[in-house]
Amino acid sequence: MKTLPKMEISDELDTQIKEGIRVSELCKTDVVRQALRIGLPQLAARFQPAPLWLEERIREALAEEAVPVTAAQFKKNLKAIADGR
Repeated sequence: MKTLPKMEISDELDTQIKEGIRVSELCKTDVVRQALRIGLPQLAARFQPAPLWLEERIREALAEEAVPVTAAQFKKNLKAIADGR
């Protein structure tokens, strides 16, 4: 396995890595490896709970009566929910 020499990183980056370790329960090596693949903020976001507004929208949608929709309308509805509308 190839390794890089130890290098100094900023306190902000170190804090983000530690937060990634805490929320993902992965080791530091795995957090850094995943962060290099997808970006550190995106890695941490994967382990955060869904925002309350999204949960509320999903509950509202589940309470509504089911009606047939086209694939395009379904996609539009999901995009509106994801965009917070």
